[in-house]
Amino acid sequence: MVHYIRFLKPPRLSRLNDLLTTMITITTDLGDAFYPGDMRVHIGVARGTTMTSLGVANWKSGMRVLKIEAKVPVDPSPFRFLFTSSESLCIDALQLDRLPEIVSAWTEEFSHPADLGSDVTLRCFQLRSGQLLEICEENGESMARHIWDGGVVLAAWLNSSLMIEQSLDDAPLSMLELGTGCGTAGLAFGIRWSCHTILTDENDEALIFAKRNVQEFSSTYKSAWECHPINWSQPQNYRLERPLDFILASECVYNPDSIPGLVHTISYLVRQSNRLKKGEPKPKVIVSTKTRHPSEAAFFDLMTASGFEQNEHASIPVPDGYRESTGQELEVVHIYVFEHLIEIATAP
Repeated sequence: MVHYIRFLKPPRLSRLNDLLTTMITITTDLGDAFYPGDMRVHIGVARGTTMTSLGVANWKSGMRVLKIEAKVPVDPSPFRFLFTSSESLCIDALQLDRLPEIVSAWTEEFSHPADLGSDVTLRCFQLRSGQLLEICEENGESMARHIWDGGVVLAAWLNSSLMIEQSLDDAPLSMLELGTGCGTAGLAFGIRWSCHTILTDENDEALIFAKRNVQEFSSTYKSAWECHPINWSQPQNYRLERPLDFILASECVYNPDSIPGLVHTISYLVRQSNRLKKGEPKPKVIVSTKTRHPSEAAFFDLMTASGFEQNEHASIPVPDGYRESTGQELEVVHIYVFEHLIEIATAP
């Protein structure tokens, strides 16, 4: 499984002695298990394109917390700190054949002298296309404001999807993501394919981070960006203004109580899109999930009952050197592509 370096205490730089201090842990996306092996955590400071090593801290099997201290060279230019398993202090690659096993943690930019840290973590990924995906997430316990394995894997899959490439024509693509959280998959889609990107979530607090991440990209990439709340129990309160080519949902089926609302909302959006764009093609629905409970099967039953047909399925193993070395089976993220085949009533 993927593990994430997380800040339990935000990195702080003292103006008295130029000492960086922080406390980290290394856990799964849900924070329900700690990294079980030994690992060297490399600490770096980035100034512009120059990266300098500040040393190494050792995470030992059985640890839950690791305290880190490092001396920082004095320099007046702005800088950021990096905590990573990579000795080369490089940005994590986000490609299907190079998925990160340990996701690195970056700080926001510091200006020296400073002694205050930040309550957020930056995740930086290099897409196969060469573009940079930078996601801001909260340091706290809210899972809605963290990135999840399914979003990371879906982002990599979307970046190299032949199906999406074949959908390109003179008109820009339009995509809406449900349950976007921090926006990992939706932002990766928008960056890669320069499309109209709509990020939505039921959780207003999660949307705060999605909006923040959109603001970071809006001036850099050509995509048009929107962020909106959608209540899955009352999706009719949201009105599409343009037809959709794709609907994304990443790690949205783990809660059986929310599955009927999710399927209802997907069906509503398809009806709305079809109403705006007569005829073919209808929007494709792309869903990623790391199966966490047998009750998730209800999602597929409801999709079939609502007239959707699954026409593509990819099973992508999540890298885990520790599991491999101990003979354990790797966890898998599943990606499904659905199309609506049965005519349904026009949306109000």
